Amino acid sequence: MKFRNYTPFQPLYFESRDAQKKSFGVIVARATFNIVANGPLQLVPDQEGLVMADQYHGEIDQTSIRVENSIAPYKPATDIHLDATAYAPGGKAVPAFNVMVKLGKVSKPLVVTGERYWQHQKLVGWRISDPVPCTQVPLRYELAYGGSWRQGDDIEYCQDNFVGTGYVQKDQLDKSKPVPAPRIMSAEEPVIKLGQAHQPEGVGPMAPAWRNRLQHAGTFDVVWEKTRWPELPEDFKFDFYNSAHPDLIYPGFVNGDEAVRLTNLSSEPELNFTLPGYNLGLLARYENGVMLPLPANLDTIHLEPDNMKAHLTWRGIFPIDTPLRVLELRMKTPADTQKEA
Repeated sequence: MKFRNYTPFQPLYFESRDAQKKSFGVIVARATFNIVANGPLQLVPDQEGLVMADQYHGEIDQTSIRVENSIAPYKPATDIHLDATAYAPGGKAVPAFNVMVKLGKVSKPLVVTGERYWQHQKLVGWRISDPVPCTQVPLRYELAYGGSWRQGDDIEYCQDNFVGTGYVQKDQLDKSKPVPAPRIMSAEEPVIKLGQAHQPEGVGPMAPAWRNRLQHAGTFDVVWEKTRWPELPEDFKFDFYNSAHPDLIYPGFVNGDEAVRLTNLSSEPELNFTLPGYNLGLLARYENGVMLPLPANLDTIHLEPDNMKAHLTWRGIFPIDTPLRVLELRMKTPADTQKEA
């Protein structure tokens, strides 16, 4: 098979299989842009390319994912990821403040706070302290509800977020020590009561082993091991590869020209820009003479407002049950559309 790339990006081709044991081809390309306030994203000359393994904020599996790898075979919807910091309005230290991510049809508000703790008091029990005024809060799942609880040699993890804080066995706590409380939460469901479970809140990628993703991985049991290994379980769903917080998974795929608004997530109170309006697609030319045009979906949007960078990932799949002669990756920009008009 010959491959022709008519884009400025370095794509990767690989093959995968679905739960019906059917093979398909995958082309994935990742582009780097500068964020320009009040304008469209601008393509940078030096492209950073694909990410071959998850990049963490610290030690692997003990901190949250900062940048997700690019090697998913298929995503059924667009993920919106942010590697971001929350900034108090006006740079003045306050106990708590609001942030907002809005992209096209999707919006996610959050409340962030300064450091706070549950402390045990005689007669009244565990009470949460007032937050310490702060000017910045890193938006990482380490500061959201979750975490782990150790008893002897055993460790119990919060299945929704292994690395967070606030997940405790209340009746086994040392009452003489304060317990750190989550600092990132939903405005509709504030974290106040010690021992009460909450969904983790954040804007970055979720790990594959966390419940929101693992629930789509299918049933890996003895029957699977004896009858299907190494194939995927029959009940596997490609939703597993959507790694964004559920509130930041787009309803389908973005068009690629949506408006973005980030509130209190940069040095400015509000940062507005738009996606660049690029459209990518595949043209598969088969040995039998069939030509099949196929979309390459913009399925991952990774924003870094602190660096004023954005990374967009397109992914296209195509059948390979018929011998393929030529595969082309093509791109159309708003400038191309204007020329055609």
